[in-house]
Amino acid sequence: MANEGEVRKAGDGLTDEEMAQQVADQTPSEEREADVFEREADGTVTDTEAAKATGDELAGN
Repeated sequence: MANEGEVRKAGDGLTDEEMAQQVADQTPSEEREADVFEREADGTVTDTEAAKATGDELAGN
């Protein structure tokens, strides 16, 4: 182990944005988009429901 014996706080030296990006990168897309799956479980009822989705949700990002 390269840092054996070295203890650092999680996120030490990272900005809030960098920490948030690391978490996002490790979160499965199914969990990030769970609200979309719930909302669309029975299909999109109207164009209004489709309009609730963000551009990222529609793009699958």
